[in-house]
Amino acid sequence: MISEFVQGDSITGFFVLQQAQLVHFENSDMLRLELVDSSGRVPGVVWEGAAGTYNEIKGADVVKVKAVVSSYRDRMQLKVEKIREAKPDEYDPAQLVRVAQLGIEKLKEKFDGIASTVKDPFLAELLRVFKSDSETYDRYFRTPAGKRFHHDYVGGLAEHSLAMATAADRLCETLTLLDRDLLVCGAIFHDVGKIAELGGELRMDYTDDGRLVGHMALGDEILCSLIARIPDFPAALERKLRHMVASHHGEREFGATVLPQTREAYVLHHIDKIDSGLNVFQHYDSQRTGDWGEYVNLWERYLYFG
Repeated sequence: MISEFVQGDSITGFFVLQQAQLVHFENSDMLRLELVDSSGRVPGVVWEGAAGTYNEIKGADVVKVKAVVSSYRDRMQLKVEKIREAKPDEYDPAQLVRVAQLGIEKLKEKFDGIASTVKDPFLAELLRVFKSDSETYDRYFRTPAGKRFHHDYVGGLAEHSLAMATAADRLCETLTLLDRDLLVCGAIFHDVGKIAELGGELRMDYTDDGRLVGHMALGDEILCSLIARIPDFPAALERKLRHMVASHHGEREFGATVLPQTREAYVLHHIDKIDSGLNVFQHYDSQRTGDWGEYVNLWERYLYFG
């Protein structure tokens, strides 16, 4: 498993091919890979026959790899000697897919527990309708919250959203100006569009709708379709929920359709930022070998754990 690799090891194994990129130089080519199993991810590089290898594996979900564990810029990297597309009967999918630590069934139990505390009759019915839509509901618990930055594993969307809902509940014990049921439901549904934005079984990637429309617009469509099944759902309540989906990234430069303009939308954005950020800390904490984690390009900083 990737988490057990030691520099200098010669390894042979099966991995999800998350990314393959052919890089052209003046006199040669290089193939950059990103390989994944249930314990983590590791970059790889192919030098010899890079172009031909790329054409052979570019459509593969799972590959068999023979390589030497090396490093590049103080980061583990595989120097790949051989690579080919894997046959379906050669590998165990369970060893290749990362799943939320709590597990899918426990996450569903957590959803039921939170849903049972919602007193507003329309929001309670919205959660019931959501659960009764088996296809949408099951995808909610199978989809990551992101492709690679935070909660990037099966069940990540539900883990992230339900953690936010729990945090929202606790905050409302002190911040009594907030509509507790609205904030909890906003947390549950804020990223629901990711079930349409991301697709795939072993290799999770953006769908066409995900790239062209985005998860906020897709989430708005899903939310509106659920609300349309509930007679006399208040228009003002629908607007508040839709606003939370549209504004939860906080700023337009980070993808928000509109800026947060209600108390609940404002708080939701910050809960989202905290929970996703702490998951990033957790990832880099698990990968470090000293007090400092690797440099986080998106945040433009190193993370300290001493």
